Amino acid sequence: MKKTSILYLLTLSIGLQTLMAAPKQLKPVSDYIAQQIKDNRIAGAVSLVLYKGEIVHFEAAGHADVEGGKLMKKDSIFRIYSMTKPITSVAVMILIEQGKMKLDDPVANYLPKFKNPRVYSKDGKHTKAKRPITVRHLLSHSSGLTYGIFGDHPVDQMYRKANPMNNNHTNKDLVDVLGPIPLVSHPGEVWRYSLSTDVLGRLVEVVSGKKLSEFFAERIFKPLNMKDSSFHVLKDKHSRFTVTYTWAAGKRNVSDHPSRSRFVRPAVWESGGGGLTSSTRDYLRFCQMLLNGGELGKIRLLKESSVQQMNLSAEGVKGITMGPNAAFGLGFRVRLKGDPKGAGKGAYNWGGYASTTFQIDPANKLILIGMTQKVPTDNGFVEGFKQAVYRSIMKD
Repeated sequence: MKKTSILYLLTLSIGLQTLMAAPKQLKPVSDYIAQQIKDNRIAGAVSLVLYKGEIVHFEAAGHADVEGGKLMKKDSIFRIYSMTKPITSVAVMILIEQGKMKLDDPVANYLPKFKNPRVYSKDGKHTKAKRPITVRHLLSHSSGLTYGIFGDHPVDQMYRKANPMNNNHTNKDLVDVLGPIPLVSHPGEVWRYSLSTDVLGRLVEVVSGKKLSEFFAERIFKPLNMKDSSFHVLKDKHSRFTVTYTWAAGKRNVSDHPSRSRFVRPAVWESGGGGLTSSTRDYLRFCQMLLNGGELGKIRLLKESSVQQMNLSAEGVKGITMGPNAAFGLGFRVRLKGDPKGAGKGAYNWGGYASTTFQIDPANKLILIGMTQKVPTDNGFVEGFKQAVYRSIMKD
């Protein structure tokens, strides 16, 4: 493990409890979030920046519940939605390291519903896929699956009719529904955001013999001391659970309140693509493990080579492109070129539907995490937050 500061070593051994009592702020970040709250763009946020082994910013601002007058706190719990995806991807890599499956195994070896996949054609006959869907294809969102909610392709329409994202479904039910539906594209050829990671959640269950929640708890959350992360918020933590909001014509409306949220009850559908709740502290520990090459303190979850595979930092590895300066690795969006005044080459990130975000930037020895409660995703807020972080720490 690389040399780190005394503060960082303390963080690894005892968590963030002591740090939470010592306010640290980067003024541009604090000012940006304060202005977003003042402008009624968000209700509140928790922001954290770890730079060169030290937490240089950790702040709660605004409200967790505006109507109830409840202030945001550093230990507030959020719906992290698609920030669940990297955790599911790590679970898959753990099983691969154990020899339980391989990256290029056909998924149908474990989930027979995906045997002999076909690709949509207008004539309704549908073309035989050029190759089987593999574990790698699911991790990289190049499986040919879709989401059904972000586009209007005929396959998206089939998804909406079949309703695979039913909260009363199990992961098995989801796969049973998806299996017969044709793919949008041939596996391995096109990046398309999809239910691929939810299928991976079922894959983890089949290969490990455990419910996804059990595998997460035993193999990731407990080892990393992620004590606030789960598919539902426990009763004794309900007071820390934030309200989510949506905005229409500049007016803020309650979208999901803890008093009636499905996230305060045990989940039927343990969505590997978007079902978790978590705190800023917990997600930092997950990010620290990845920045450290798969270990946190004395706990090693993954080999360093596995983390390199996931974020494309291994030399010569190409991912599925997402534009001129981004590719998708095995669970993350990865930056292909560095910015002297911003993110370095190989920085990787993802976000959640409620405008939450994280970024791990190995070149700059940086982790940034922004947690808030605005749906749907406000990309302007997310990018503004990242820019404020880099303005704070990068030298001219």
